[in-house]
Amino acid sequence: MGYRSTTSLEADCFADRDGKSDKATEGMGKNTAVKPAKKRLTAHRASYLVHSFIGLKLSLLFSVVLVTGAIAVFAEELDWLIYSEMRATAVGDKLNEGEVFDRMQAAFPGVGLTGYSTAADRKYTAAHAMMTLPEGGFKKVWADPYTGDVNGVTEFLTVGEFFSILHRNLFMPLIGRAMVNVFGVLCLIGLITGLISYRRFWRGFFTLPRWRAKPRVFLGDLHKFIGLWSLWFVLIIGVSGSWWFYQNPLVKYDLAPQFIPSKVIDPGLTRDDLARLGRGVPEPLSSQAIVDAVKAHDPEFKIHFLVPPEHNGMAYTVRGTKHDLLTPKWTSSYFVNPFTGEIIGERLAENLSALQRVDWAMVPLHYGTWGYDGIGDLLVKIVWFVFGLAMAGLSISGMIIFYQRTRNAVQKTLPDADIKRKLKKTWFVLRPWGGPMGGFKYLNWAFLAVIAIGINIGFKIQSEGTSGSGYQYISQDIGAWTISLNATLGLLEKDLDPIQPGRATTLSAFIKSGDPEAIKFMYLNTRKPRTNRAPGSVVHGSIGFLHANLPVPKNLKQEARLWLTIEDWDGNFYRTSWPLMPDGQATLDLRKNTELTNDLASNTELSESSEKGRM
Repeated sequence: MGYRSTTSLEADCFADRDGKSDKATEGMGKNTAVKPAKKRLTAHRASYLVHSFIGLKLSLLFSVVLVTGAIAVFAEELDWLIYSEMRATAVGDKLNEGEVFDRMQAAFPGVGLTGYSTAADRKYTAAHAMMTLPEGGFKKVWADPYTGDVNGVTEFLTVGEFFSILHRNLFMPLIGRAMVNVFGVLCLIGLITGLISYRRFWRGFFTLPRWRAKPRVFLGDLHKFIGLWSLWFVLIIGVSGSWWFYQNPLVKYDLAPQFIPSKVIDPGLTRDDLARLGRGVPEPLSSQAIVDAVKAHDPEFKIHFLVPPEHNGMAYTVRGTKHDLLTPKWTSSYFVNPFTGEIIGERLAENLSALQRVDWAMVPLHYGTWGYDGIGDLLVKIVWFVFGLAMAGLSISGMIIFYQRTRNAVQKTLPDADIKRKLKKTWFVLRPWGGPMGGFKYLNWAFLAVIAIGINIGFKIQSEGTSGSGYQYISQDIGAWTISLNATLGLLEKDLDPIQPGRATTLSAFIKSGDPEAIKFMYLNTRKPRTNRAPGSVVHGSIGFLHANLPVPKNLKQEARLWLTIEDWDGNFYRTSWPLMPDGQATLDLRKNTELTNDLASNTELSESSEKGRM
């Protein structure tokens, strides 16, 4: 069987279009006693073996990445068709982008709104912002950019968002992005080895597949035909994916040096800037005033995103573009003092170095968003979608071709008895070394199972946020506020042990009572602060997702405590602490006590109901 399979497979690969090699192979198959001569390992044959290995061993995961990537090209358009909240009727001129955001915030007091997308390049699409609920969870709010009216609320994981995240990181936050980037490298290697193994490939551009031939022959011709006409697209995906692979995991985990200029820290407010505001809670400017300040400074700037400051030391970030070639629409930014409207910094695409421009160009090239808006954007996306499916077809057809080439040889080795025949056929599929993927089949299925678990966690996060998981630090009164904390290793790692020596953890803060605006800064630390000038990591974010990324010491003591420090606008400091590790009283491990988690959730619902009744 081994000789028959190998000879048949190689003969099909190297066969001329007149089919002579097929006939020779068939003749050889009838005389299994004749051992074929051992072939010399040439560059041509080695390239074929590498090309086949890449296309077969991870074909399931490869297909998931490619198919979801093709769908993600039309993620926005797909959601626009499904969700009526996303649609807007073009009547007159659009309102000031900041004014629409202000109206949205007025319609939803007491919740966090951030990441406002203006839909400036979309005529019939509503603007939207991310909503973080006080008790945890994420949604999207949509508003008509022409009237400022709120259209409604959708889940964060819309259909398009689901496929986009699945393509970007496979819902596997620790290694998902790196894995997807690995496929970019494999695409590039597959492209090069495919061209080397396909002799005189340039002759095949205008040679149509033999659709009247046997299915295996037709699929082989179609595989080569699609591959040739997809060369330019595979090259773009391969180069951009390889570029990102260098950044993650190589640079990220210090396996390679960084050659792109380091990203600088965003401009922010100094202690002196805040001191000039005086005592008492200051009133920040409206988003409309912020937008007016940017437009007065740069009338040509097209605003696409508004990012309110996540703590009082941050600037209000206004992101957009000047239609710079091959850059995403969020590349350029202005940084505005949220209390005075002063432009305190800028980062524009026109000032980037050549290498940074190349780095930014990978995004629109990879995702097909360089058409910007209008009919041009739609045409580019159609091309990217079609060729994305074509790449997925290459992966799937390659695996089918392999199965068809070896099927006849396998059939000849099976016994005549029906039961034994079925058992042996099943064994050929399940054995670690059998089939195109061999032992890699289990790796494929294992990763698919992990992806399914990640998807389930993703939907839980959408509805719950980080609440009700990890370590719960019971509510305490501190100054004029009542605050509880919640520790998770990360959003998609909320069911793992959140406190691990030497690793950072995510601490979320929930303000149960008191005015959040009266807090100037909130800090967290695993050591008791010795001075008020450096009390720990700053808590930042929006209501419902106030958090800090807190490093955990490598040498963690059992009696270690978690310290919370609050500074108000009058210069007063307040401090409290909890046992860092669960003690069953002040600090609870919610992962081990589902009944306790349910009780806490019920108590939260009862308290919310009573508060609504009092209102």
